This record gives sequence, C-alpha cells and structure tokens, in this order.
Amino acid sequence: MAKAAIYFEEAQRLYVQEGLSLDAISQVLGGKVSRRTLYNWKIQGDWDEKRRSYLKQTEDIQSQLTRLAQIAMKEALANPTPHNIYAVMKAISALKMWQGVKVIEEEAEKTEKSTEALKEIIRAIASEEIR
Repeated sequence: MAKAAIYFEEAQRLYVQEGLSLDAISQVLGGKVSRRTLYNWKIQGDWDEKRRSYLKQTEDIQSQLTRLAQIAMKEALANPTPHNIYAVMKAISALKMWQGVKVIEEEAEKTEKSTEALKEIIRAIASEEIR
C-alpha cells in the first residue's frame, strides 16, 4: 500500500485542523513520511487554503457562541428567571466546550455553586434596580 493511502488523510488533518508544522507532522507519523513528501501533499492538496477556511469557520462559530452567551446574559440580567439563568450557563458551557475546555465533574460541582451565586447576584441587582 502506498504512503499516500496510509498517511495522507491523517497528515492533512494534523496540518489543517491541528495546525501542526510539516516537521511536527513528520515526527507524529514516526518519520514514516518525509518533510518533502508532506510538502508535496500540502501543495497538491491545497492545505493552506483548507487551513484558512477551517480557521475562519472555527472563528465564526466561536464568535456566534460568544454572542449567544452575551445575549443570554443580558436577558438574565433583565429578567432573572431560572430559565434565563440556565440559558446563560448552557451558553457558557457550549462556548467552553467549543474552545476545548473539558468540563469534569469537579467543575460541574463548581458550576452548580456558581449558578446559585449568579442567581443571588442577579436577585441583588434586580432588587437594586427596583428601588
């Protein structure tokens, strides 16, 4: 079986999605594919354009998630219902997951405590605005 059939897709993924250099990819693949071969694949497969497109798509999704979290926060501040507070927490969790932050059980426990603290803060802000 040819090198391309075995390593091309993985090398392309490492370059486009993981952002590795050709030298790093060669090392990750255990030196089984030379830098020169990787360079040729990069040119033939237009990996630079694919990387730019992937990064643009990633930025767009992240900015949309950030905007969603901001909207949810404004809504929760204006109308601090349990539903709105929950929406804030879900939006923030989605943003964290997208950014590659792994939420472990310990963090989930902190989030529950943070949710209660956030509810108290929102209640305090709401009562101040009513006065």
